[in-house]
Amino acid sequence: MNIITYCDQVSANLERDLGILMLDGENKLIQFESAFYMVDKALEKVKAFLSNYEFTSEEEEVEFFKMKMTEFLKESVYYSELFNMESLKPPGPKKEIKRFYEKELRSIQYFLQSHQNLYNYLLTKKTNQDKIFFLRSAQAPVYKPNLFWHTLDTRYCTVYTLYFARIKGTLALSQYIHHQLKIINGEVVMGTYQKKNPLRWTGKKVELIELVYALKLAGVLNHGRADLKEIALKMGAFFGLNLNDFYRTFTEISTRKKSRTAFLDSMRDQLNNYIDNGDSLR
Repeated sequence: MNIITYCDQVSANLERDLGILMLDGENKLIQFESAFYMVDKALEKVKAFLSNYEFTSEEEEVEFFKMKMTEFLKESVYYSELFNMESLKPPGPKKEIKRFYEKELRSIQYFLQSHQNLYNYLLTKKTNQDKIFFLRSAQAPVYKPNLFWHTLDTRYCTVYTLYFARIKGTLALSQYIHHQLKIINGEVVMGTYQKKNPLRWTGKKVELIELVYALKLAGVLNHGRADLKEIALKMGAFFGLNLNDFYRTFTEISTRKKSRTAFLDSMRDQLNNYIDNGDSLR
């Protein structure tokens, strides 16, 4: 098995475990701390696999350190920063909480501005510097001097893998803060589309949740960066359903005795039958 496939498997399992962890009603700080350690265990698995692995090409090594390792480290940054931020959040009132989040956003903006070149490289999906940034043998110059880089274990990471993971994790934290500010400002998330949208989900709610997870894992929304909770809330709002309990429902899906993807299997079979019969939709 190549390391890219292995990372995809570890990532899928991590996504599932994080989904099960985030059950409604639990202490959020405990959830964030537990999530951080889940990510850490996943990273240890990837490192153990990497220890005995030889890349087949420079392209494979670049893909691993740019696309795979940065995603695991991004999750680590995200949950670490999220835990630290929420542990410092004032208990209230709403004005103080809003002021706190807005201050955090300003700090994030300052961080992104101080790494503007790398942030632009990430946003524009450039590749011209990939072999300098993501090959361990390249010995790329450090973007900004930092004593920490001298202790970096280059067997498992490059300096720029950490830079990009930090930027990605910070962007994820920014999305979380913006969502919290919407809640404070009373902006309606559920039901936003209900008055305008004539479409209603008339299937089972569990089927929609199955579709939500499939879309997330397929990486087809926001280039794979869409948050699972955001997808669930937006899909639920679009179809007029409350999917706040989607984590709990997914636990039920994962313990099915027969097919755990019953709805997706049914969709596939119906589409194949339709194609085989040569029909045309009107």
